[in-house]
Formats: sequence, structure tokens, C-alpha cells
Amino acid sequence: MQYDAFRDGVPDNSLRAPADIDLLIVFLLEKLDGLTKAQVLEAISAAGTANYLEAAQCAANLVARGAIHAEGDDDDAPLRLTETGRAALAVLGENLPRSVGEKTLRAALRAQMRLRSLAAGSAKIEESRDGCTLSVAFGTENETLFSLRLSVADKLQAQKMRTRFLTEPETLYNAVIAALL
Repeated sequence: MQYDAFRDGVPDNSLRAPADIDLLIVFLLEKLDGLTKAQVLEAISAAGTANYLEAAQCAANLVARGAIHAEGDDDDAPLRLTETGRAALAVLGENLPRSVGEKTLRAALRAQMRLRSLAAGSAKIEESRDGCTLSVAFGTENETLFSLRLSVADKLQAQKMRTRFLTEPETLYNAVIAALL
């Protein structure tokens, strides 16, 4: 068997044909209008539903064909589904395996939640005479919903806790609420 770089690390049941990957990208943008190219590719990679490089090429081709519109030249520019893309999805949408679409959509939603969590949470480490103090906060631009200061043994422990909090601030918030109720 010959080595195929496009299949390396991608499950056997993932999409291979460019037309199928095109359909997956259009499906994602129909469900979550305004995703960036980076977010689309991250969702596809995280779900293992297509090869990253093939998906990147398909996204570029969809823009070139006018099925999607990029609001800028970089990978962080929002993508919008055009009428051409909507029409293609209406005609060919049934060809996309439901499980593939849903799996990729869940991955995109998780990525969006992670980005919102990073934006909503803050964590600061301060060295003290007995180790470190970790101050964490979670909320919106206008209101702090939750804040906590913890004394920890050392900077390494504080950094691990900081990273975990910034990745999932709502987990700590929910745990504290559950413990207090």
C-alpha cells in the first residue's frame, strides 16, 4: 500500500471527495453563518470528518466559485453563505451524511464556546511570600458573574490552574454554584 499524506490521521469514514467536503463547509456556514475559515477548518479537523489540507483547498475553491463570500483575505475573516451556496445546499444537502454534518457542527460549537470562554474569563498570577495567589474572574464585558482568589503552593501549580480555568471557566463556576446550593 502506498503512503497517502491526505489520508494520514484522518479516519477511514471521513469525507474524501472535494464535492462532499464542499457540501460540509456549506452546511456548516448555513448553520453557523459568520464562522471564519480558521474556525471551519478547526471544526473539520477536530471532528475528523475530512483532511485539513483538502478542506482548506475546498474552502478556497468555494470562495473562488462564489458559493461563499469571505469578508477579508485572512483566515480570521468571517465567511458568509451566498445564494449560490444556499441553492447548492438545497439541491445536494441530502448527500451529506447526517452523522458527519452533526459531528462537525458539534465540533464548531465547542470551538465557539471555547473562544467565548477565553474572552469571558481572566486569570492573574501574583507571587506572594507563601507561594502564589491565583485570581480568576468570569463574566461579561459589563458584569463580573464570578471571581475567586486562591493561595497555591507554587507558580507551576498556579499556571496549571490558570490554564484549566481559562479553558473551561464555566466548569468552575458551575461546580461552585452546585456546591453552594
